[in-house]
Amino acid sequence: MVSMAREEPLTQVWADLPEGLVGDADCAELLRRLSAHCAGLLGAAAAAVLLADAHHRLRVVADYGDTARLLGPDGPQDACDPYADCYRSGTAETDIALTDPRTAARWPHFTALARERGHVTAHALPMRLRSRTVGVLALFSRTAAPLGEQAAAFARSLADLLAVTAVQHKSLERSHAERTQLQHALSSRVVIEQAKGMLAERWTTSVDEAFTVFRTYARAHRRRLPDLAREVVDGTLDSGLVMEYFLNRR
Repeated sequence: MVSMAREEPLTQVWADLPEGLVGDADCAELLRRLSAHCAGLLGAAAAAVLLADAHHRLRVVADYGDTARLLGPDGPQDACDPYADCYRSGTAETDIALTDPRTAARWPHFTALARERGHVTAHALPMRLRSRTVGVLALFSRTAAPLGEQAAAFARSLADLLAVTAVQHKSLERSHAERTQLQHALSSRVVIEQAKGMLAERWTTSVDEAFTVFRTYARAHRRRLPDLAREVVDGTLDSGLVMEYFLNRR
C-alpha cells in the first residue's frame, strides 16, 4: 500500500507532469525524474524506463540508481530477462525473488547481475498505451518484502503514466522534425526558384532553359541544387562559368 509518508513524492509527480507534457522539458530528464519518483513511492532502490524501438528491442531511456550498470547503456544484456518477457506478454512480473533458484534457472544472466549489485527483488511493469505495450518500468529492491496488491496496482498505473509521457514526447519530437523538414524543403524550393529567375534574366532566356543549364551544371559537379542556388542568390557563384560549361558540352 502507498503510505501517507509518500504523499510528498506523489505530489512532485503531478508537479513534474504539466511541465513535461506541454512544455519544452527534455524527455530523458523528465523520465529520469519520474523513474526516481516511482522508486521512492514504491520503496525501490533503483528504477529504469525501457522503451521499445521500431524493431521491438528495449532500450534504457532513463534510470535511477544503478540500473545503467545492470541493464547496460543500450538496454538489457540479452532477450532472456523479465523485462523482455514482460514486454512480449504485456503482463506484469512482480515480486521476482532473485534468491530463488527457479529465478536463476529462468533468467540466469540477469539474476546473476542483479544479485551482484545487492538486489533481492525485481519487478517488471508493462508501460501500456491503450492496448499496446510500448515499454517496461523496471524496479529493483534490496529487500524481500512483497509489493502487495495495492502497491502493484499503483505501480501499473505509474507505468502507464510513463507510457503516456514517453509517447507524447515522441509524438511532439516527430512533429517538430516533420515541420523542420517541411520548412527546409520549402526554403530550398524558394531559393531554387530565385536562382532560376536570376539566371534567366542574366542569360536573357526562359526560366525553364535556365533551370536546364543550372541542373546540368549541378549534376556534373555533384552539387546539391539548393546549395548551388544559394551561391547564385548570394553572388558567390559566377553564373558565367555555369553557362560556359553548358555551352562547352554541346
